[in-house]
Amino acid sequence: MDAVILLGPLYHLTSRDDRVIALSEARRVTRPGGVVVALVLSRFYSLFEELAIGGAVAAPGDMARFLADGQYRNPTGDVDAFTTSYHHRPEDLADEVADAGLRLDKIVGVNGIVKLLLPDLSERLDDASQREAVTGLLRLLEAEPSLLGLSQNLAAIARVDR
Repeated sequence: MDAVILLGPLYHLTSRDDRVIALSEARRVTRPGGVVVALVLSRFYSLFEELAIGGAVAAPGDMARFLADGQYRNPTGDVDAFTTSYHHRPEDLADEVADAGLRLDKIVGVNGIVKLLLPDLSERLDDASQREAVTGLLRLLEAEPSLLGLSQNLAAIARVDR
């Protein structure tokens, strides 16, 4: 393949070894010089979402554990709640990409904190001048290391060197 895109499997794999195997398989089926893009969930976004949107806030001990290990478990078994998942820190994603034998080009915040800051986003995107302004500003920040964890999703963009 010229490119492989992983849009979800990594956050369903709660074991680091399984995530590295999935990335290694993406590398295996990608031609030399090809691109692997891997989307993951950010570990820190849910904390900011809870604070910004309101509603029930996780107990500090539960949030501290989640922030420490990135393992989300549906505490109530509610079928409408989010599934068991793993949430990455940007540096952990970089390490997993490297351990899979891929050369990391960059990690970007796919959506930044736009969902939290701009509740009227769809209206702004409907207006051409606002769309240009908002997307232009987001492009300036998408790979800023100090802000990556604020994005709901992170994307690792890597190459196969073989």
